[in-house]
Amino acid sequence: MPLIATDAFRSEVARARPTRLVVMLYDEAINGLAAAINAISDNEIEERCNRINVVTEIVATLHLGLDMDKGGEIAEQLGSIYRFILGQLIRVNIHSDSQGAAQIIDVLKPLRDAWVEVDKRLAEGEDMSAMEAAMLRRVEAAGNRLTIHAA
Repeated sequence: MPLIATDAFRSEVARARPTRLVVMLYDEAINGLAAAINAISDNEIEERCNRINVVTEIVATLHLGLDMDKGGEIAEQLGSIYRFILGQLIRVNIHSDSQGAAQIIDVLKPLRDAWVEVDKRLAEGEDMSAMEAAMLRRVEAAGNRLTIHAA
């Protein structure tokens, strides 16, 4: 089944703040991994591959969107996490590793929650330095969750 953006989704993307777009990408990645886990359990190889490929594109987009000049330590740590996830997605796809996919979800969820908080604070006009400190704490915590088993 092809994965197609709905008109409602396109409309939401067109009017969303950049931080909201990041949250939407995380949501799609998490949902894609959940769908891949279901495909693995149902032995639906094509569906698993399609879902993992979409998640790979999302994580690569997040990685390419990092501003390494202005993002400082947060961008460096997110880049490291994204590169790790990209490597693990290959492993998940090759080995039909539902546990590895679930562990990636466990890494993405706290990052998604951090972006939700940043988006909310930004909408409320909160001080950027306070947001950066909160985001850095959450990124470091997510980085500490990188315990996905090796092949």
